[in-house]
Amino acid sequence: MVICFEDPESGRCLKDTPTKINNFSTKMRIIDFGSGIDEFTIKHLYASTGPSRAEQTYDYTPPEALLNATWYQESTSSNLKYDMWSVGVVMLEMVLGTPNIFQINAFTRALLDRHLEGWNEGVKELAYKFRSFMELCILIPGVSGSYSKKYHKANQVGVSPASWKCSEEFFSRQIKARDPLKIGFSNIWALRLVRHLLQWDPEDRPSVDEALRHPYFQPPPRG
Repeated sequence: MVICFEDPESGRCLKDTPTKINNFSTKMRIIDFGSGIDEFTIKHLYASTGPSRAEQTYDYTPPEALLNATWYQESTSSNLKYDMWSVGVVMLEMVLGTPNIFQINAFTRALLDRHLEGWNEGVKELAYKFRSFMELCILIPGVSGSYSKKYHKANQVGVSPASWKCSEEFFSRQIKARDPLKIGFSNIWALRLVRHLLQWDPEDRPSVDEALRHPYFQPPPRG
């Protein structure tokens, strides 16, 4: 559960409690992460079919759970990697001051709708989300997936099938452009941590211990 005071102008969560609470609204969000899946919940809550998409918190669901209904049958570490994705989403929400971080513009949506005519709304929403993953360099067609490492090894020049070059600079510009305050990430370590948490392949995401050892959480060097 995440509870914070929301700035009425920017929509951002405030770091400290405001002096005049009456001027601010309290925002609360309940988040159901993947590590809540275990033998007990499968037996007593979800049965053998596991949690449906509707029983998960859609905005925090990683790609592997969106594409594979039996993701929960993987190892415990796989379920924890679900959590790491969710943490990355929360961090990006805090940077952008909105829960709607995986959005595409109206023009892109209209172009997609031409190709998705006749498909149901669930498929369309999934297509919109995956397009937003592409724009944030989470999903790179022909690269993301189980053979991504093989692709990069065979293409050491870094050629990407996407129409834009995915890099830290590009990702930073994307986030800054989506930020209503045009601030984006406070430092490079925050950017790198979020990119690491939002890896398409769960095996490429950090574990809890690895994330806590990230330079973002370390004290700055003394001058």
